[in-house]
Amino acid sequence: MKEGDRVRLIRTDDPSGLRPGSYGRIVRISEVSADDVAGNSSLSPLLGRKKVWVDWDHHGVLALIEGYDSFRVIPGEER
Repeated sequence: MKEGDRVRLIRTDDPSGLRPGSYGRIVRISEVSADDVAGNSSLSPLLGRKKVWVDWDHHGVLALIEGYDSFRVIPGEER
């Protein structure tokens, strides 16, 4: 998985309205930081996981968290 790869969303709990089956392109990969989970101790197990920023085809940019949200990289769909 790298910047430029295409992905398909399988599942997310994000209330943004992004739906399973949505497609997008990875624009950045970072890690979940202490600032990301501040104020919500139930999210602390996510610290250090990959945060995959995706520019969704019809939804703007939204990050997925590897191992929390479910998505697939689409082979052969690189930029």
